[in-house]
Amino acid sequence: MCGIYGYIGRNSINEVMGGLKRLEYRGYDSAGIAFIGDNLDCEYADNNEHIKRFKNLTVIKSEGQMSCLEEVINKCLPIGDIAIGHTRWATHGKPSVANAHPHISKNGKWVIVHNGIIENFEELKKQFSPKRFVSDTDSEVVAHLLEKYYDGSALSTLNKVCRMIKGSFALAVLTTYEKDKILVAKYGSPVVVGCDEEAGVVCSDLNSIKVGKCAFILEDNQFAVVEKGNVSVYDENLKPKKLKNMADCHREERGNLGNYSHFMLKEIDEIPRAITRTIEQYNSYEKMRTVLPLNVVRKIKKILIIGCGTAYHAGLIGKRLFEEIGIKSEVEIASEFRYNTFIPEKNTLAIFVSQSGETADTIKALSKCKENNLLTLAMTNVKNSSICFVADRVIYTSAGAEIGVASTKAYNSQVALFYLISSYFKSVLDDNAKDFDREVVKLLDVAKVISHNKIKPICQKVADEIYQSKSIYMIGRGLDYDLAREASLKLKEISYIHCEAYPAGELKHGTISLIDDKTFVFSFITQKMVKDKTQSSEKEISARGGKIIKLTQFEENNAFMQLSLPEVEEKYMPLIAVVYMQLISYYTSVRLGNNPDKPRSLAKSVTVE
Repeated sequence: MCGIYGYIGRNSINEVMGGLKRLEYRGYDSAGIAFIGDNLDCEYADNNEHIKRFKNLTVIKSEGQMSCLEEVINKCLPIGDIAIGHTRWATHGKPSVANAHPHISKNGKWVIVHNGIIENFEELKKQFSPKRFVSDTDSEVVAHLLEKYYDGSALSTLNKVCRMIKGSFALAVLTTYEKDKILVAKYGSPVVVGCDEEAGVVCSDLNSIKVGKCAFILEDNQFAVVEKGNVSVYDENLKPKKLKNMADCHREERGNLGNYSHFMLKEIDEIPRAITRTIEQYNSYEKMRTVLPLNVVRKIKKILIIGCGTAYHAGLIGKRLFEEIGIKSEVEIASEFRYNTFIPEKNTLAIFVSQSGETADTIKALSKCKENNLLTLAMTNVKNSSICFVADRVIYTSAGAEIGVASTKAYNSQVALFYLISSYFKSVLDDNAKDFDREVVKLLDVAKVISHNKIKPICQKVADEIYQSKSIYMIGRGLDYDLAREASLKLKEISYIHCEAYPAGELKHGTISLIDDKTFVFSFITQKMVKDKTQSSEKEISARGGKIIKLTQFEENNAFMQLSLPEVEEKYMPLIAVVYMQLISYYTSVRLGNNPDKPRSLAKSVTVE
């Protein structure tokens, strides 16, 4: 969600544009760049709504994709040695040129880009005439505050302004008072600064930054001054700080499409490898003990799992797995947990699931649990992400970079890791390491089943049937209901078709009134214990003309369409059945002419609350 990239050095504008492209996966609806210098085609720039020029400062912005911004830049051919850029995901104000970042001060001497939310922006704006503001954003006020409170030192002024802000922010600032520096401030939103011999850089994502000499992940209430060949970091009192150099740390390669039309399809095909890599990373007692030592596991009496969206759905599977081995478990949506009354229980392990490791609500929920002295474990796909520095312990999925906004291989990897962690707990409590070894083998076998399961043609046929639907429903019981919830989310987020998941037994308590002969209902029957009960719900749907699309490994022929699942141990069926739904969602989206990689209004990394 939103991206920041700044660069000081040769070809800074090209470098910033390249950096913003590496951040496109996060989701955005407008983009812009600002640079110090006056080198551009003046005839094209004059009276162009996309371009604002002051004596030494130029801002170029565009609504839409990066290609729209590139088109403007290629026509005016700007040159500069220092620049900052931004991809915006609309929060305050609709997507537009005026609301796009960067935002510039009235006197043209300050320009800023901002990730986060300024909660008290309306109050701060009262210091100025309403006519001063040209956007509907919360961010613009920062540029005007910097102008108003300038005290002769750019860094001191930035510190002063940040103390006025309530909310979260990663700020990158240029000022004509100090033309050879990028100023950076951080609270609650991720930002990285770095340099090599001839350049300095700032970025909102460690995996997207390009540096050789040094890279530092800023902590809350820290500031940085980025120059050519040097980065200085300061605390909230502007005293110099030393941070761990992350320049040589592991980073995920973003990869390329290869022969695929979309990243989403490529990433679905990568699911077997993602599961295999994740399991192999923790395929022995010794490896698991580095994350959760035996004495820690033996003390745990309760598991609390917290996440958002797909990560929350993975947690639902985890809850059932832990409860099967006799450990009390709860799952909470992070944004709700933060504001609920919380009564902490001793010997609770709180597991926080976040693909990006930057999910703002999840990190805030983690902090709440730490304040209540709970042991915290982060499950993430991104090493050195923000959540890794907050949690007591970290366990990693190894899905590889996931570019598509709709999570696929990351979800499967999270679920696979829950199988492994719950098995480890059982083995420790039973003092039987061989059970854990068997679980490793079974999960690797599941990955092979997915790899050899040639299901794309049938999934395309289902998409051809449902793509014109206005509403679709999905039902299941137990693990099947958890599966239905993730399947429903996947379909609606990229096809934009209204879709809801229900426990099969709840249909007759209201929702069945919506079923008619134009309604498709996906029915999941992968657990023998609830097979007969779900079949009863199917009969109720059929009696009202509903068209049932069934996913099951049992032999049945009473549906509009049936997708036959491979026969594996029942408890692993969610890992396999969800792949069908990921493909059906993908093909439905493509059939409707959507871009499944970049669904409207959604972001890959939700870094604001």
